[in-house]
Amino acid sequence: MQLVQLQTFRAVIEHGSTQAAAEYLGVTQSAVSRRITQLEQHLGLDLFRREKGRLVPTRDCRLLQGQIFGMVDRGARLGALAQELRKGNSSAITLRIAVPSSLTLSILPGILRDFLAANDLVQVELHTGPYDSIERMLLDERAEIGFLRIPVQAAGLSVTPVIEARTVCVMPNDHPLTARREISIADLRDEQLILLGRRRAPRREVDEAFWGAGFTPRVRVEAHSVLSACSLVANGMGVTLVNELMARDYDHLAVTHRPVTPELNHRFAFALNTEIPLSQAGQSFLDLATERLQSLLQPTG
Repeated sequence: MQLVQLQTFRAVIEHGSTQAAAEYLGVTQSAVSRRITQLEQHLGLDLFRREKGRLVPTRDCRLLQGQIFGMVDRGARLGALAQELRKGNSSAITLRIAVPSSLTLSILPGILRDFLAANDLVQVELHTGPYDSIERMLLDERAEIGFLRIPVQAAGLSVTPVIEARTVCVMPNDHPLTARREISIADLRDEQLILLGRRRAPRREVDEAFWGAGFTPRVRVEAHSVLSACSLVANGMGVTLVNELMARDYDHLAVTHRPVTPELNHRFAFALNTEIPLSQAGQSFLDLATERLQSLLQPTG
């Protein structure tokens, strides 16, 4: 099995066809097809079905996709490191971190600024995505450190709890409920809601709180990031319930947030792949990031 075959596999998946993959790689379409066939023969698996001249991924393909992408990324990092070594830079270090995009507006940039200032020889590769994608990045070794909400869903990860954040209600600045110091779930009976995380554990807790208050929430928008939810609120489309840590990143918007009662708390942790030893650079980042995050909110055990 050759790296070029894995790179070709990734190009086909990401670009959707052998023709588009060939254009991206700068090779012929027949070369792409030949490499895919060679990879299938090496693995003893059918990775694609041939339908009307198109390659349609099989179930086995989807199961292997993350591992193959990780191998391609590691190959690219190996090549980059070798290039640095040829230049005489034997101290090149890359730290790969994965976080939810909602953390990258102000909280994480401040941490990274100070970390890089204290670690001249370290380069950071920053990945963003939803929590399930971050788990997959860790398992596929595309990231060394991930920031996750716990409990995590995947096996094979070790977690170190860092902070606990309460749920807050985010409202437009001119909303009548901003006059209150706290917002009860019952206060939201007639509000248009923008909610996050449908079918996930924290969302079930929110739904149960509404049911406990005796009503079904008026959900107008199902959002998939704190950024999108708070932006919709700022545009007058309703109110949302999010964790306080990430809500702080959007104080520049025309929104106000208040704590929700009864308390609905979110616990966050840094996660690692149990099979991969943490680098010295990774430990330095964890120490700094943990200290900074715990200075924002109360630590959790």
